[in-house]
Amino acid sequence: MAGLLPDLRAFARFLARDPTAADDLVQEAILRALRAESQWDPETSLRAWLFRILRNAFLEQIRRHGTERRVLAQLPASDAPQPAAQEAQHAVSDLARALDMLPLPQREALILVGAHGLSHEEAAAVCNVPVGTVKARVARARVALARGVAPDGQEGSMVRPGA
Repeated sequence: MAGLLPDLRAFARFLARDPTAADDLVQEAILRALRAESQWDPETSLRAWLFRILRNAFLEQIRRHGTERRVLAQLPASDAPQPAAQEAQHAVSDLARALDMLPLPQREALILVGAHGLSHEEAAAVCNVPVGTVKARVARARVALARGVAPDGQEGSMVRPGA
């Protein structure tokens, strides 16, 4: 399990987009895995099982944060200064923005298969979907990135409105 921590942390960073939140997410996933150790089938991939636990913990956090945002939106607006928005100047930043523009299922499938090297079968187990669904999501994500990301910010580059 310890050997998988770097991969879990990298996947958590892609999901959470915040190093601190990613570390918390990995910690939560490991705790859940240790509590549910008896539920793991040794004939299956430990890596896929841990990625699935991490993903489920992330999705739970999204639901929880949605509730928090709705409650906070009902509070009076704060006059606190907002941090200045900065434009990304590097291709890595452009790719990160383009990945953010993808729907979560496509981004997740692409990261699992492309960045973490999971097989389509393992990624399907992590996402709890059929293998064909993962293949389709990866293909759609690749097409969207190829269509939307151009070098040097030329036409077609994906930039989030207001960024």
